[in-house]
Amino acid sequence: MKKNIHNRSEDGYVAISIMLILSAVILGIIVTVAQLGIGEGQASLALSKGEDTLSFVEGCTEDALLKIRSDASYAGGTISRPEGTCSVDVVKAESTYTVTATTTAIQYKRTIQAIVNRSSSGVTLTSWKEQ
Repeated sequence: MKKNIHNRSEDGYVAISIMLILSAVILGIIVTVAQLGIGEGQASLALSKGEDTLSFVEGCTEDALLKIRSDASYAGGTISRPEGTCSVDVVKAESTYTVTATTTAIQYKRTIQAIVNRSSSGVTLTSWKEQ
């Protein structure tokens, strides 16, 4: 009879050990899945903010091109819009203008460079690229 009691005691230790090991494994899986979910959320937010910033800086570039069209002496500066502020640099070489627009935001910084030819009939876009 003592042998039976001894086996029951060992069975209890084994059961508790198995429960502890399973709990640790399940907790590890839960933590890993949670971290992956948070990482995916952060990546998605960064992508969305980056796209919004790109649209914003493209709008600043378009504003600068309109200013060049109406004023041949436009030299750039700061453009403020509801979404934020961007800095515009204009380099003029005869009738060719190189326009570089950059967001002033630190976290999601985007830059567009456009090259245009200005004539009496308007502005012709030669190049448009993100840097």
